[in-house]
Amino acid sequence: MNEKQLTAGIYRAFDPKSGESLVGYTLNFEGTRKRLKFELALNACSYKTLQTFWNEKGGLEIELLEAYVPDVAMSDLEIDAHLHAKLFAWQERLGAGTRLLQTQIE
Repeated sequence: MNEKQLTAGIYRAFDPKSGESLVGYTLNFEGTRKRLKFELALNACSYKTLQTFWNEKGGLEIELLEAYVPDVAMSDLEIDAHLHAKLFAWQERLGAGTRLLQTQIE
């Protein structure tokens, strides 16, 4: 049986015209991208900031900025901490107009 490898990492939803971005992290990029597109189209996104952004801008793109492969010995808390650090680094790298989707460990 072939198991599909999930891609974890940092992603952004952005308006290609203005460059405004919202960044987040995920353990399953493709699943997150599909879920967000579906929820946004139904006006039912669990990230209210993203839903408002979508409603204002429409036509957002969602892309993987950085893939992340955690060490198998890492705990869930350690993985979250690494992803948060990467999330903040990407927010800084992308500059003004970039907002975070996740701001606390869940």
